Amino acid sequence: MMQTAIDKSLVRRAMPGSLFGRELLVTASRPRALVLKVAIPLVLTLPLLAGHAPTFWSGMLFTVLTAMTGAVGAAISVARARESGLLARLAITPRAPGGAMLHWVAASSIVDAVQLTPVLVVIFVLAPVTAPAALALVLIELAVLFVANVLGSVVAAAGGGAGEVLIDVLVLLAPLMFFGGLFTGIPRDGWRWIAALVDPFSYLDSAFIRALGGVATFDDRSVLVAALATAAVGAALMLGLGRVVLRRR
Repeated sequence: MMQTAIDKSLVRRAMPGSLFGRELLVTASRPRALVLKVAIPLVLTLPLLAGHAPTFWSGMLFTVLTAMTGAVGAAISVARARESGLLARLAITPRAPGGAMLHWVAASSIVDAVQLTPVLVVIFVLAPVTAPAALALVLIELAVLFVANVLGSVVAAAGGGAGEVLIDVLVLLAPLMFFGGLFTGIPRDGWRWIAALVDPFSYLDSAFIRALGGVATFDDRSVLVAALATAAVGAALMLGLGRVVLRRR
């Protein structure tokens, strides 16, 4: 009932910024669900850090967790909004679809960042992280969460219910993370090295490994540049494909 009232108010005002507020209000109206979303990543994180797992495997798990949190959450949210008729109502408002969806994914990214903040706090407390490495990790995680939300929203534009878009997101993320070297390591030559250079997940993986005290492929400066580029590309994609997500003609 709370979410329905929020959606109706949002459409009446027809303001892109209302989508930003909607995502935050919907989350605030479900504190129990938010607590569970915060607790689950911690359950995965604490054993790895307490058991001093190899940094390669820890970095891989934390990167996959971040990508899934952003992309899956956004895809399911958009799919449910389509089922409820919210996207259809937004599609007929006179506001720019790209700007509206950009506000939506920005708010969704903030919620995801809150969900994963305890994970970062535990890493900073238990791992031998330096200040530059910590800053690089925070910024690249925010950027990857944002672009993952964008990708999830775009994938959900293909249609289908929450279960179907979940599979679609996995099909998209798996090769992106593979090309980023998460599962096999990043080779220093060949086409996979070129792919890793433009894959944001490879930089997030490196940031996690460096924060955990391991030997990473990319240094802190490279990660910071990648974070800015990733955020810019994500914003451009959402502005350009907002019409597709809303299915506005």
